[in-house]
Amino acid sequence: MSDRQGIKYVKHNKARLKAGKREESTKMLLEFLNKLEGKVKGMKGFLVMDNTKDVQESIVLTFWETKEDMEAFYDPDNKTLSNFVETTKPIFEQMPERNDYQISSIEIYI
Repeated sequence: MSDRQGIKYVKHNKARLKAGKREESTKMLLEFLNKLEGKVKGMKGFLVMDNTKDVQESIVLTFWETKEDMEAFYDPDNKTLSNFVETTKPIFEQMPERNDYQISSIEIYI
């Protein structure tokens, strides 16, 4: 199914954290993302993953209805995101690398 609950696009964020900062990073990120629920046009959810072999790497996927909504949220002029990034800069070894994807299919078996 290519349109599970209107999810058509994904932003992949790969973060390289300073040693010992993953727990702090995950906590800050979850607080930030949970506050966005229902407040960001087109945002359908998120997935936060911690690398099981590299404690300094975390991946965040955000799910979007449209490419335009995704691009608007990640625009450097979006103060909500840019202020969060500025606040979290001290925990990054290097700034997150971001890539865009269009979903071909999504199925989650529960």
